Formats: sequence, structure tokens, C-alpha cells
Amino acid sequence: MTRPSGARQAERGLLGLFVVSLFWLPLPLGSNRPWAIALFTAMVWLLLALTGLLRLARPAQPSGPSRSTGWGSHLVLALLVAFTAWCGLQLTPWGYTEDPHETRMYVLRCIGYLGAFWLVQLLVTSDRRRMVVLGGMLGAGVVQALVAMVLFSAASRYELMGFEFRQGIRATGTFTGPDALASYLLIALSAGLAVMLAQMGQGINAPARNWQGRARSALEFMMSTKMLVRIMLILMVIALVLTRSRMGNGAFFLSLFLMGAWVMWRSQRLRRPAAILVVSLLVIDIIIIGQWVGLSKVIDRMQATELALQQEEAASAVAAASSDALMAPRHAVRKEESLHERTRPVRDALAMIEERPWSGFGGGTFYTAFPRYKQESLGLPYNHAHNDYIEIATDTGLPGLALLGLVMLLSLGRAIQLMNDRHGPHVRGVAAGVGMGLICALLHASVDLNLQINANAMALTVLLAVVWTVPRGQSVPESRRR
Repeated sequence: MTRPSGARQAERGLLGLFVVSLFWLPLPLGSNRPWAIALFTAMVWLLLALTGLLRLARPAQPSGPSRSTGWGSHLVLALLVAFTAWCGLQLTPWGYTEDPHETRMYVLRCIGYLGAFWLVQLLVTSDRRRMVVLGGMLGAGVVQALVAMVLFSAASRYELMGFEFRQGIRATGTFTGPDALASYLLIALSAGLAVMLAQMGQGINAPARNWQGRARSALEFMMSTKMLVRIMLILMVIALVLTRSRMGNGAFFLSLFLMGAWVMWRSQRLRRPAAILVVSLLVIDIIIIGQWVGLSKVIDRMQATELALQQEEAASAVAAASSDALMAPRHAVRKEESLHERTRPVRDALAMIEERPWSGFGGGTFYTAFPRYKQESLGLPYNHAHNDYIEIATDTGLPGLALLGLVMLLSLGRAIQLMNDRHGPHVRGVAAGVGMGLICALLHASVDLNLQINANAMALTVLLAVVWTVPRGQSVPESRRR
């Protein structure tokens, strides 16, 4: 029994509005302002309420394949509810927070993530809808990449929403920092990889044995949507290189290697398409396009970081050997901060975790509480710990970190479970894309603050939600039900 046409059209409309909101999400400085957070959260819960009304209007109708996703999706949703409630507890007399206003905004963000995860579970009930969401994330990433490249080429200086931009140094797009843009592009690239592999897994034929057949296959590929997706991936890789983000680019290529090896090991049917995609990304994007747009400058930044560390160690050795500390060369010119400088706030923040390991200092209060724990003067202002794991622990305590860690581990386990030939090509492609997105996010979170940016955290939430919409036990592609 199928759902009435009117209900299907209404749900498709709601899903379309949600995808449009994903395009809007990164535009106002990564939605990292209170009004942008409130606006997006209100939009998500309005769509969720309308979806609920549609379901209540027809309680006897089946809710689609998403109901057979098993207990895992309900457990992840329960963990997100528990994390939001835990953060909300900090605002009560039984909790503690350094800054009630910042914690209220933190709870509001969590409510938005919870609503987005739940909304995806309700609306994404078929392969086609799953591709709409992933395609929307891919399209939003391409828009951000094009904006970043145009602004980078303009090399202008301007102010937007009280934030001063200096273009032409490192691409930032509409984000306040290049590393935040790099993190967003990594998630969009992962969604694009899912779309690409899902398409490649369909209709895999035996390789042509003559040049006519190979030429025909090449022309078919050039005229297919796969080529369009491939061009979109190239655009985002160009923007990623222009950010000059060390860990952003490193996480992309490392996760690409790991994901390619994983896919080729787990799926015999996707082995050849995955190998072709990985090799083409490496050859075309790194060797050709990377050299054109300046991949060497990313390598120079990595080398400059190591040089800064060597200079710092040499200066410390001279200072220790000198009887007069004022004679120590403390003013070496550095182009990049060293690893020691980058991890200095992380080391200082460990004292915060030791003092309040269970309750934390309150969601979003790292900036308020951190100055009391600085052991030495920092050359740069640190509003965040530049390590998402440490900052989550200081804000919400170890219980909060454990709850989000379980969400990540369960989602990664779900992706691993779906990556085998018992499932259809669509499912394997989704699993590969989500797996790559998780690896990128986990790597980048170790040295930066990207999950503190609302647009990045929301995009990652949607990506994780998609993998839980795959029905349990699905071994063949779903029908093209809309």
C-alpha cells in the first residue's frame, strides 16, 4: 500500500525546502552568529512539525522503509537527545556554567542538530530522496567553492557582518577562516563521493575488448551525469587547495587512500570503479590541477611549520645555555606557528578537564573560562582550543564527549556494515561517502575547531543521518519511489 499522492508531494516539498536551507547554511559566516543559529534551528523544527502533522493525518499509513532501519537509528537519536539534555542541565540549579548566554546558544545549536537528524530520518524514505539530500550537500559545496575561488581571485579587502575579510591570501569563501571552509568542503566532497560511487556501481559491465567498445564507453561517460559530478568534485578540490589548509588537505588525501583501500577490500563489484576514481583524483587533482592552483604552497606551509618548530627548539636550547635570558634569541621570524604553539592551548585546557571532568564549564564557555588556565602568553588569540575533542570535554565534561563519541562510532560501524556486496550499489556508495566524511572530520577535529562552526557541525549531522536511513536488510536497490 503506497502513500497518497498528495502526502508524497507534500513530503517532497518539505525535503526540497530542507535542501534549500543546506545551501543557505554556510552563507552567513558559516551560520556561526546567534541570529543565524536561531533562524536555521527554527526552520528545521518548523519542517519537522509539518512532517509530523502529515504523519498524524494518516496514522494508518506505513511510514516507509526508514522504519525498518533497526534499533541503531533510534539509539543514535536517543544519544543526541541525551547530549542535548545534558547540556541543558548546565543551565539548571543542579548544573554549572561560566556563561549562561553562551550555554543557551550551545543548547539551541544542539536542538537544531537533533531536529535535523530526526527530520532526515522521517523524510528520506527512498534511494532517490537519499540522492537528493547528498546531491544538495554536493551542490552547496560547489557553490561555496565557486564563491571562494572568485573572492580569492579578486584579492580584495572588505567587511561582512562585522568581520573583515582579506582575500587573495588563503581562500575563505563566506566562512571566517580558511580551515573552516576546508572542513566544510571535506564534508561536501564526501557527499559527492557517495553520489559518484553509487552511480558507478550501477550497470557495471565487463570491460570492452576492442577499441570501438572502449571509445563508446568513454563517450557515454563524458555525456553522463557521472562526468558532471566529477567536474563538481574537481571544483571543490581546487577550492580546498586554495585554502592552504594543512590538515584539511592532508585529511582529504589520507582519507581518500583509506577509503579507496577499504572499498576495494570490502566490495569486489566496486573495486574497479573505486580504483579508477581514486587514481583519477590523485593524477588529475593533485599532479595537474594541484600544481596549477598552488598545491606546492600547502606543502610549503607544512615545511614552514616544521622549520618553526626547529627554530623554537634551537632558541630554547640557547636560552637554557645562556646565563642572561635577555640574550636568548626569542624574536625569530616565523611564517607559520609551530606544532608546539598550535597545541599550547590544548595542553593548558587539560587542566580545565582535570578540575571539572564530569560537568564541564558549560557549553560554549571555553573562551570565558580558558584565560584562568593559560600557563604562558600566547602569540595569537585563542577563542577555541583548536581541538574539538578537548573543547567538547571542557564544555560538557567527559560524559558529553562520550555521548558524541558513541554517535560517531555507531555511525562508522553502520557504514562498515553496509560496505559489502550483499547490498546494492547505492547502499555501498552511501556507506563509502559517509565513511570518508567521518574519517575526514575525526582527523581534522584533532587540530582545529571545525565542529564549533555551526554550518560544519550541521552538515556532518546530516551526512551521518543519511547512513541511518538505509533500510535494514536491504540487499537490492530500492524502487524509484518518490
